[in-house]
Amino acid sequence: MANELIVRPRSDLVPPSSAGRAAQYVRMSTDHQRFSTQNQAAAIAVYAAQHDLTIVRTYADEGRSGLCIARRDGLITLLDDVRSGRADFDHILVYDVSRWGRFQDVDESAHYEFTCRQVGIKVCYCAEEFDNDGSVIASIVKNLKRVMAAEYSRELSGRVYAGACRVASLGFKQGGPAGYGLRREMIDENGCSKGILLRGQYKHLQTDRVVIRPGSENEQRIVARIFREYVVHRRSRGSIVRWLNNDQVPNHRGSPWSYAMVLQVLSNEAYIGNCVYNRSSSRLKQVRKRNPPEQWIRATGLFEPVVDKSIFLKAQDLLKEQQGRWSNELLLKKLRETLSVNGKLSFSILAATENMPSAALYAHRFGSLREAFRRVGYVNSERNFDYVDAREQSEAELSRQVATLVTHIRTRGVTAVFDADTEVMTVAGKLAISVRIARYYAARRHAPCWLVHRHTIEPAGLILALRLDKETNRQVVDYFLLPLNEMAKHSIALTATSRSRFATYRCPTMNDVLRVVMTKVAGTLL
Repeated sequence: MANELIVRPRSDLVPPSSAGRAAQYVRMSTDHQRFSTQNQAAAIAVYAAQHDLTIVRTYADEGRSGLCIARRDGLITLLDDVRSGRADFDHILVYDVSRWGRFQDVDESAHYEFTCRQVGIKVCYCAEEFDNDGSVIASIVKNLKRVMAAEYSRELSGRVYAGACRVASLGFKQGGPAGYGLRREMIDENGCSKGILLRGQYKHLQTDRVVIRPGSENEQRIVARIFREYVVHRRSRGSIVRWLNNDQVPNHRGSPWSYAMVLQVLSNEAYIGNCVYNRSSSRLKQVRKRNPPEQWIRATGLFEPVVDKSIFLKAQDLLKEQQGRWSNELLLKKLRETLSVNGKLSFSILAATENMPSAALYAHRFGSLREAFRRVGYVNSERNFDYVDAREQSEAELSRQVATLVTHIRTRGVTAVFDADTEVMTVAGKLAISVRIARYYAARRHAPCWLVHRHTIEPAGLILALRLDKETNRQVVDYFLLPLNEMAKHSIALTATSRSRFATYRCPTMNDVLRVVMTKVAGTLL
């Protein structure tokens, strides 16, 4: 940790062999607490000097909530070192109980401390009045402190929630993207505009507010046409998705249009000038839940509507009607009709059929697409289902690989953030890398290859392709770090031959990827 203060015992007073080895753990909840970790380190250093301890390791979580262990890489690494036996210290120094965590289940906090104590490592809370020596008094006070730390978060969450609802009722946006055809505008306390916020930009002053404004005229025309096609011409959402993608209409995510994106447009009250907050909530890092309509916070008439209110309300009626009209029997009837017309069933056939329920709805109702097909007597597509199963596992492998790469980059003192929605990793705030899976594909008319697909609008300058094994399409065997200009088409094919023009971009291992990325980062900083 930069600028940390470590006070070491004087060697002329304390023999080196008698001084214990310690690791310090520091945490701050938000990026606004700029000096919090330094202040913690200063207090820990004084405690270490007073107790003849030498700090040999620092584990830090900066800008991380203490409500749970998720995303707290510092604490996760610390516990992993303890469990694996890599820890070369016998004390862990923490500023106080709340820095260890504000876990809502205090037993979770105790569990992590017990994990350390079980292998002979003592956790010391340097700013607390009690000595964590296992005595009855220390145990009672420590547990009380844990309860108080958790209760503080609960009370603060309640106050923040009430304040957010009040601000939302005044028409100000409370976080999150604006949506297609909309913009976020930052205004000061007097209501004067301070400019449009681009994607990834946020306000910094608490007195500033964010309001929603209509986007470009072209985007407004697209939104109006989406509603017109759905309400007036009664086109299905799947048909609208195909129209948007066939015409290569760009969107705010830089990716092809999807069923969910069209549904979000059709159900967003912002297009009639309203701002709705508290549709769902996830307080204290709990599972997100949908709130009943009576708990929604709605501010109306904030700007000129993009869509006529009567058309919007008709769209909501159609959405409700379609949501409830598909019984299991009707779903299977539509599936049998599609099978009789096409002679086979697949995900792509369902997506291309007019007025056909989505494959996601079939999977939700019947447990899987495989089971839905079986119920209508179609069982001759095991290979296609194997592909679907492999795809799910390969996407999980992509997440795991990216998490590993991000961790390696951060350990070298460079920031790395992965956006799961766009599948783009940003390194050092400048280098953008799209991460893609290269799946094995054996075609009838050309040599087997690994296909890499790109988005219609690609926000990154590099594409990291994770090539899967050809036996199962599940395990990553190597990597290709490709410049975007090598992908002029929607997809490219990687082959097994070393004579391929893409062979020069091959990275056999994750360490090779890391080396190339760090080299490119160094180039951007020059």
